[in-house]
Amino acid sequence: MVSLMDLGICMRDLPVDEVVRLGKFAEDNGYASIYLPETGNHQPSGGLSGRSPYISLAAMFAATNSVKGAVGVAAGPFRSLPHLALSAATLNEQSEGRFTLGVGVSHREAASRLGIPFPSSPLRWMEIALDELMGQSRFGVSFGKGFEVLVGALGPKMVELGSAKSDGVVLNWLTPQHAAETVKVAQEAGRSNGRTPQTVLYVRLSPSQALETDAVNYDAMANYHQHFVRQGLTSTEEIVRGTCMNVNDLDRAREQLTEYEQAGIDLVCVYPHGLSRSEYETALSALTS
Repeated sequence: MVSLMDLGICMRDLPVDEVVRLGKFAEDNGYASIYLPETGNHQPSGGLSGRSPYISLAAMFAATNSVKGAVGVAAGPFRSLPHLALSAATLNEQSEGRFTLGVGVSHREAASRLGIPFPSSPLRWMEIALDELMGQSRFGVSFGKGFEVLVGALGPKMVELGSAKSDGVVLNWLTPQHAAETVKVAQEAGRSNGRTPQTVLYVRLSPSQALETDAVNYDAMANYHQHFVRQGLTSTEEIVRGTCMNVNDLDRAREQLTEYEQAGIDLVCVYPHGLSRSEYETALSALTS
């Protein structure tokens, strides 16, 4: 069991009642947070997919007492920043301080599928967005007590920006070695601006086939491909072995969580994928028992 690093759960596109169940499960099994990505998208076969994490978290907060919740992460360029801030402030008020807003730039492929312009400079877009969101989180909204803002970051420049200008960063697909290097970058950037940034990392927990499929899909996107190359991960096998946990080897998964704890990560969000509810509940329970 991991003792110093917090554990959370990341799930995508669950029905609202399943998110409520997951929040209660987290409280009963030692998980600190539920992170829900914003996944709205056009499907290749036609039609839209992706449930609202804001509505789902509101229902979860109403049914739980202590578990935290985050939109992790919102596709910032696809939304009005003032409305994003108002949604965050409302959820934080409802939950009495349990909400965190994660915001990222998404990626060019998703923007293209939705017919939305993608920022010519994602880094500059985020810099401007943080000036607005951090101001609104502290004093720009007329109700509530402010909300935490984290930046979805892949490259070192976005990690530096998020650590220097927000409350921390949400990371993805990292080996323990590169997690440690990223934590150092984040801490140095935060320290230079009087901040102590949080580091949140998504780590997948799935059967081999689901992990391989996910790795192939992400590697097909230019920004993630560069992210893998920076870590020396040049094949699907290397990506899976280096950054993911196999649900059929929970002893090794516990070792990997300890490696991320030693790397200095503050919160690992375990991300079950390709599992039934009973399967992921059994695996998640085993990790904290």
